[in-house]
Amino acid sequence: MKMPQEQHQTPDDLREIERRLRVLREQTAGGAENREQASPHPIGRAMWIAFNVVSDLIAGVICGLVAGYGLDKWLDTRPVFIAVFLIMGCAAGVLNAVRFLRLYDERQREKREVPAEKE
Repeated sequence: MKMPQEQHQTPDDLREIERRLRVLREQTAGGAENREQASPHPIGRAMWIAFNVVSDLIAGVICGLVAGYGLDKWLDTRPVFIAVFLIMGCAAGVLNAVRFLRLYDERQREKREVPAEKE
């Protein structure tokens, strides 16, 4: 078998490759729209949403704890800043989760409205 550098491609070979690429692009472009509309794996989508929400909540709490611990250690005031930043981290996590869910809901509404406008 020849290496790709050793193969001499004729114009017909190149046209065939371009035709095959065009067919694949058309198939994948149409397939992406159909996959999003049909949603063959609703459990996977729900798990993705849940993972994003939980990770937002956990990230807020961890960042609050780390910032509070760092300030308490630096200023030698043990429980004060941990408590304050823990509350702030929880609030930030909830806010981020709500933002994500609103954005997701808006995108889902837009996807539902687009096919109605095409007709």
